[in-house]
Amino acid sequence: MRVLKLLINDAARTYDLPPNPVTRGVRMNQEKARDWAVGPDDMPLLWQRLDQMEDRVRRACWLVMLLTGLRSSDARSLKWEHLDRDGVLIVPSPKGGEAKAFKLPLSRFLIQELAEIRDLTRPLESPFAFPSATSKSGHIEQMSRIKSFPYAPHQMRHTYRTHAMEAGVDFQTVTLLLNHANPHVSFNYVTRAHLLGHMREAQEAVCARLVGFR
Repeated sequence: MRVLKLLINDAARTYDLPPNPVTRGVRMNQEKARDWAVGPDDMPLLWQRLDQMEDRVRRACWLVMLLTGLRSSDARSLKWEHLDRDGVLIVPSPKGGEAKAFKLPLSRFLIQELAEIRDLTRPLESPFAFPSATSKSGHIEQMSRIKSFPYAPHQMRHTYRTHAMEAGVDFQTVTLLLNHANPHVSFNYVTRAHLLGHMREAQEAVCARLVGFR
């Protein structure tokens, strides 16, 4: 019903439609935000399961999601050409499409982990950081809960966001790091390219907190 309501509202921008029947006829249940972040008490176990993961490429992909808050699709499709020599990652087509492309500085810890994966996968000659020989795309297609690692990909984003607050990173900076939209008019005057140094400092603070549970 929510999707149908959204589609009718979108169509009404172009066509002269009667009042949305979903709005008039359906009383929606109130949605509750997920308390999904992995808390401090459970973080050591998460790290233990990560370090025990036999598939090192898949482990590195989980690390990228955990230590950057990137969505699964952006992490899985990461190409080496997207990462420059200064450790700044270009995310070319995030949620919202190419118009929402952004740059994200990575922590030193994560850059080192990715360097090891690059050496490991070099014989495959793949442009992707997390290649897969069995997928049509050429990169890992599925990241999901398994018995030995019972966490969801988007749970890593929630965990990153929550621990960023605990690390003392301010709300506006985390909004930039997660590439979230900001409704404030003053935010339109911010030039992201001039804030990469500040964002890198924040990234290091979040990483230090998360890796500290290892």
